[in-house]
Amino acid sequence: MQERRYTQYKQMDVWLQLCNLASALKVQVLYGTVHGCSISLVRLDTGERLRAVILPRASNWYTFSLNIAEWQHGCTAIVCGTHDSCVNVPVLALDAMRWYESGKMRGIFGTLDSPEFERARRSHYGHNMLVGALMCGRGDAIAKLQSLPDSTRYRIESELRTLHTRRQGRPLVVGPDPLDGRTELSIVS
Repeated sequence: MQERRYTQYKQMDVWLQLCNLASALKVQVLYGTVHGCSISLVRLDTGERLRAVILPRASNWYTFSLNIAEWQHGCTAIVCGTHDSCVNVPVLALDAMRWYESGKMRGIFGTLDSPEFERARRSHYGHNMLVGALMCGRGDAIAKLQSLPDSTRYRIESELRTLHTRRQGRPLVVGPDPLDGRTELSIVS
């Protein structure tokens, strides 16, 4: 059975696509900087050096509690298979092959107050977009939450409280850039 678009990306697929499509994505992967699920890369269009975490979906940023400041993981970007949320770091979505700036969502459903988004909100994809926008504190998301029925609003508020705390279990292995402080940088072409 063919997988749906939303679930087709696995973490290993994201790693492989990042390495194979680095020039098309306008990034350079820095050799020797892999630590668990994180890697350092350089955006060629801006010249910015980023510490990125590799995730199947951008919403996993909240699932793995990477939004919690106390963790101090040092990740300043996300490389993901599909951008299905709103996060406070830049996101490189491999299915669209483009960068999304921090706090921006994919525009396939329009704005949060559009009728298209109201239909999509009931799907897993649309729900993750709304929850991500609420986690970022966007005003349009807060207004959207207040317009929902009480039971739905309470359920989403409970989910937000859970996402603001560290999840139980083994943490995702991410770490600081091992090349910080070194002058030599090897670049994978």
